[in-house]
Amino acid sequence: MYKIFLILIFVTTSLFAVTDWAEDYKSALKEAKSQQKKVLVYFTKEGCEKCDEMAWTMNSDQDVSEYINTHFVAVALDLDYDRRQGLKVYSAPTIYFINFNEKQIGDPVIGALGPKTFLLKLNEVENTK
Repeated sequence: MYKIFLILIFVTTSLFAVTDWAEDYKSALKEAKSQQKKVLVYFTKEGCEKCDEMAWTMNSDQDVSEYINTHFVAVALDLDYDRRQGLKVYSAPTIYFINFNEKQIGDPVIGALGPKTFLLKLNEVENTK
């Protein structure tokens, strides 16, 4: 029975792509600089339904998670504990895109987006110099 359980877990997790998340804001910036990537800063809040929707899009949609992992360093920050100077966050979810020098790229995403719309936004940000 235990072997069946392990096989089921392995098969289930291998079917879904998962976004790689940096440990914290500082390490995300350091990793982005070393890899010449942009940073996706995701502000979330416990108990927020729209945050759960956006997290599902970023973690469960294979195209979205692969795009994020290829072009960005992603970091999730709790809205109540991790407000960053210069990033105005009034509600969750809010996603900022910044370069490794902490300069904002484009407008933030406020609220939840579906996978196709979010992929368009990611592509727009990635192609911004």
